[in-house]
Amino acid sequence: MVREAIPASSKIQGESVGTFTFNFEVGSPDSQRFQAVEALVDTGAIFSRVPASILRELGHEPAGRELFELGDGSIVEWDVSDVPARIDEKVRVTACIWGPDDATAVLGAVTLERFLLMVDPTRQQLVPIKGPFMMAQHGKKYMSAVEQVDRTRLYEPNEAIGLLKEIAYAKFDETVELHIRTGLDTRHAEQQLRGTLVLPHGLGKGQRVLVFAEGEGARLAEQSGADHVGSDDLIKKVEGGWLDFEVALATKELMGKVGRLGRVLGPRGLMPNPRTNTVVEAEDLPKAIRDSKQGRVEFRTDRTNLVHVPLGKISFEQNALYENLSALIDAVVRGKPSGAKGQYIRSLTLTTTMGPGIKLDIPATLSLSAAATV
Repeated sequence: MVREAIPASSKIQGESVGTFTFNFEVGSPDSQRFQAVEALVDTGAIFSRVPASILRELGHEPAGRELFELGDGSIVEWDVSDVPARIDEKVRVTACIWGPDDATAVLGAVTLERFLLMVDPTRQQLVPIKGPFMMAQHGKKYMSAVEQVDRTRLYEPNEAIGLLKEIAYAKFDETVELHIRTGLDTRHAEQQLRGTLVLPHGLGKGQRVLVFAEGEGARLAEQSGADHVGSDDLIKKVEGGWLDFEVALATKELMGKVGRLGRVLGPRGLMPNPRTNTVVEAEDLPKAIRDSKQGRVEFRTDRTNLVHVPLGKISFEQNALYENLSALIDAVVRGKPSGAKGQYIRSLTLTTTMGPGIKLDIPATLSLSAAATV
């Protein structure tokens, strides 16, 4: 099916051909909440840039600093990190520059490439790349990494992780991701996959945890290291738009009050929910807080029946990434929806923020779970 061009949000009057604005979404490190951003699309922009205030609000931290050469030949140094982006319901992780708070966001070619999109400068639209011969050219380091991956074979999990670490070339600590293509049809409720798990070695970044509790629950939450604890005062603060946290937990007795925050927290994936173990009894708060800070991730199918999950950082030891992958595969296999038909898992691809994908051998990977089925 040929996808239609995505029109620009608006055009910049007086700007050169190939420059227009486009709305896309920037996500938190765990891809559970997103914020809309109006960005400038320019045919000369290579990397995306987002105001630092937006990235901080979503819970990001700079992964490093890089030198960039501007069009006038001057050299500047900017913070960079890998950031989830969403366009047309698809989520991809892309390298992103931290821009000044008052600067216009920019949507660059590297990000568009992740979505198989390119700029049509004449019509001022984003259009799908229709074939392999229209792909944008990659840099020498990326092509060198591609040459080390045998595209004709499927890799054993541990071998793939070792290769991924060997070919990593970015100067910042990239995120390792697993992309799963399922045989599910998420138009049917009984075929939707969703779950949570705590990765044995975390994600490489601590999470700020907010707890809605009072009385004994509030005392336990504070003792367990929650970053923000409260009830009515905290609910009012969040209603006013304050979102300086990555995980929200609540005791069951407070959900009657917390429920009215659905309009604020729901779209950002922060609303406490019993199905994701974020609504608990007061005595279970210490474990819930500990799990959240250690690297709990949520996985679910998107509208294209794909699952995208971060596994940690490329700087992790190989065995740590292997154990994180094993835990995730076990959770995905055990979470197989009751209405699933045919082949449940159709492909598994391991990659990093800037690197090429490495296809995994499905039986070998699923065997990491005791409940393995293809």
